[in-house]
Amino acid sequence: MSPLWLRMDRPRYVVALCCLLFIGTNFVNKYVLSVLQFTYPTIFQGWQTLVGAIVLRILISTGTMEPLLSDIHRVELGLWLPGMIMFVTSIYSASKALAALPIPVFISLQNIVLVFRSTATIAITGKWTGGFVYAMLMLIIISSVAIAKTDPQFNQDAYFWMCVHIVSNGLHQIYSRLVSGKLKLSSHEKLYSSYIYSIIVLAPSSYFLGDALEASKFPLLFFAKFYMGCILSGVFGIFLSLSFIYLQDSTDVVHVDADMVEGVAKIMTSILSLLVFQIPLTGNHAIWLVVNHLCALACSESPTDNRPEFPFVQSEASTESHDSLKYLKRDELQQDMIRVDVIS
Repeated sequence: MSPLWLRMDRPRYVVALCCLLFIGTNFVNKYVLSVLQFTYPTIFQGWQTLVGAIVLRILISTGTMEPLLSDIHRVELGLWLPGMIMFVTSIYSASKALAALPIPVFISLQNIVLVFRSTATIAITGKWTGGFVYAMLMLIIISSVAIAKTDPQFNQDAYFWMCVHIVSNGLHQIYSRLVSGKLKLSSHEKLYSSYIYSIIVLAPSSYFLGDALEASKFPLLFFAKFYMGCILSGVFGIFLSLSFIYLQDSTDVVHVDADMVEGVAKIMTSILSLLVFQIPLTGNHAIWLVVNHLCALACSESPTDNRPEFPFVQSEASTESHDSLKYLKRDELQQDMIRVDVIS
């Protein structure tokens, strides 16, 4: 049962919604973390996941979504526990990195996760990527290193947390693929359980790490723009995740590639961020950013299944791995549709 707000006649509406939510999520997060300088990730990410969990409960209560985790055995959640741990690590480190890195740099370096996905595909299916895709993946790695080297405002701590985010997100993708045949949780249930686990972990961590005490001294604590930014970050984030899950799962939009949509959204976000935020750029730095984005966009046309699990972490991001049989059926459906020339 797809959410009512996503039941649209044409795929382009869903694609446009994904792009708008991707831009809005990254802009709001950057605004709170950098402009307002609320750099307390345990509280900020805990708040985001709390808002997301509340939104999911509202959608379930109103009948927009089916009940989640109602018939799931504890063994299933135990098997998904490593995924939840990597999810929390990913969003925490992403918050630390985005607070100091410009948006174009942040979302460009996230493209390294494509290398993890391709590695997982090769290891699990034994299917080697084509020479073109392999070259693009290598260029993503090279351009990512060049981006760091040419960054006019290089921040060692920010790049460290970015590395943690990339590794944890990449391992999350690999683990998701490994357990896709054994785990009975749906994409929405994985998302919901990860949100609940994040709240349980991040709430006490805010006290143990001192973020709660420091946040109580935040100068904008009683300003409406601060609360509006925090609420929008959570709302945009959860609807971005739901939109990408719908885009990946629904046979109504089977001919729309989620990675392609994410790649286009990243390019749009990077360009628009130059107009909204003050981002220092040099010629070499800008060239490597462009190369990175174009290579990632080219990889989205790979015949292998490189689809994100939680794109909002987020990218999400992003980004949702699915059952391998479901992918096979969707690929077969795509081929049948091509044969009869009915793809719009």
